[in-house]
Parts: sequence; structure tokens; C-alpha cells
Amino acid sequence: MDEKVIKIGLSVFQGRYNIDVPVNIMNKADALKKSCSCFDSYYDPKMIWEKKLNNKKEKSLHIANNTGTGAATNKGRFHIIIPDFSVNSCTKRALIGYLNKLTAKNKETIYVKIKAIIDNNKSVNGVSGISGVNGVNGVSGTDADLPDLKDIFLSIWSYIKATDSIDGENNIYIKLLEYFDSAFLTSNIDRLWDSYLVNKEWIPPKYIFENNLLLLNNEYELYCDYIKWKKGVHNLNIIWIKYKPTEISVLLNDIYGYLTEKCIGNPSIHKYIIDIFIEQILKILNNCNNKQVVKAMVEKMKLLDVKSFDSSTRFLIYNIIENK
Repeated sequence: MDEKVIKIGLSVFQGRYNIDVPVNIMNKADALKKSCSCFDSYYDPKMIWEKKLNNKKEKSLHIANNTGTGAATNKGRFHIIIPDFSVNSCTKRALIGYLNKLTAKNKETIYVKIKAIIDNNKSVNGVSGISGVNGVNGVSGTDADLPDLKDIFLSIWSYIKATDSIDGENNIYIKLLEYFDSAFLTSNIDRLWDSYLVNKEWIPPKYIFENNLLLLNNEYELYCDYIKWKKGVHNLNIIWIKYKPTEISVLLNDIYGYLTEKCIGNPSIHKYIIDIFIEQILKILNNCNNKQVVKAMVEKMKLLDVKSFDSSTRFLIYNIIENK
């Protein structure tokens, strides 16, 4: 085995190392040092990074103080200046801040803060509650300075629509509706419910009918708008189940009627639009505790010719008629 291994002694390498570097190489090295500064000094990469960070901080401070030429280079930057420091403005900003921070982990803490804002604004609409004299976050003011309670309600409503949730119980914003006075909440829910039915807000916008969003590769924004709309409709339907339990059958029948009369069998209707309506029915039934309402709609869904649909549509229908 030793005969097949070529051994080179350390002295050989040491000898090669000690050989003088040729003059032409030395001259070339000197020329590089003079023409390229990177060969002249040793730079620690970490030190370079720290230097960049330090220069950035100094530049920011320089611009902030409007000294030298820094102020001139800062003219093109976009600044948000909020000159309104009224109780109304501060209250709205505080509310939006809490709504943005609200998560499943911190919800109990944030709920208390949002409830305080709602209570402080109840007197504006003549709703019994805590007076708003103390304002929000230490800002003093009178009831007249506070935002309309309806504005606060609609802000929360918009977050309910936009929140990802599997079912109603997982939408952490719906809980906030309970902090409003019963009469005020009922009045606003009734108004929005009537608008939802009269204007058929559960029907997709026109662009969803006019474009096959599942095939358009360059219409990402349209598809995102479609997803936002669908999410909002499902979340609103959950609210109707909770606050309109005796009237939810009206919505179900409207959706079913539009589905069977306007969509099924219509060659101009994209398949996924049919799925939109059936999915709405499915999610409402999954969250509805009224057995009579559920049974009546299941019987209607059984009347559909399931075999005439594509697999995804059949799957939704079977979920309705087999699991109820």
C-alpha cells in the first residue's frame, strides 16, 4: 500500500515558499497598489457594513436638521403631516391603530381599549353611556369634539369585511359590535341588512362577470379585488346569521333563486361564478343553527341536476346535501 502513495516532505513546500518572488511580479504588485486602493489596505467586511450604517444614520440626522446640502436632496421625499390634533382626529387615529394591532393573542387587551373609545362616544348620538369629556389618550375635549358614533361603527364594519376567517367565531372584529348600545346596533344592522338585500350586494361586481379571472394571467389586481369581495361577502353573511337569524332564509332564497334562474344553464356565466353562489349557501348553512332553515335549503339543493356540473361544483353541492 505504501508503494502506491507518493509522499512529499514538508521541506519541499518550505523551499518553494522561500523562493524570492520574481521582479516582474513585484513590479506588477506595486503598480496595482498605486492604481487600485483596494490592494493598498485591508478592509474587514463587518467594519464596512457598520460604516455604511453609521453613514446612513449621520445622513438622516443631517437631513432632519436641514443643514448643508442634505435639505436640498430631501425635497423630493413624501411626508405625511397631520395638522389636525382635535379630539375627533386623535380618537379616529387611536381607533384605527387599535384595529390594526388587534390579533387573536392580544384581543382581550385591545378589546378594552376599543370599548373605551366606543363608550366615550356614545353620548354624541344621544346614546346612553359614558360621557366623552375626558377624550382619548389624554386629549381633553367635549362631546361635540368627538367623532360620530356611526363613523366608529362603520370603521369596525370595514375591518369585519376585510378579515380572514374560517367562520364567524374566528372573526375577532365581530365581537366589537357587542360594545355598541343595543338600540344603536339594531338600527345600523337593520339599515345595512336592508341595503344588502335591496341592492343584492351578495351578487359579484360586474367585472367578475365580464372577465374569466381564473384564466387571466396579467390581471392580478382584478383577481385580488375578486378575493377581497368574496371574503367580505362571506364575513357579512356570518353577521346576518348572528343578528338576523329569523330572516336569514330570505337571503338564502334570494341567492338560490338567482343561481337557478340567472346562472345555471346560462352559457355566458363562468363556472366559478356558479361556485360563488353555492359556496355562499354552503357557508351560511354551516354556521346557521336554525334546523328548519337548513333543511329547507338542503331540499332545494337536492333538486339540482348534480351530474350536469363540473367536479368542483358537484363537490360543493354534495357538501350541502350529504352533511346536513
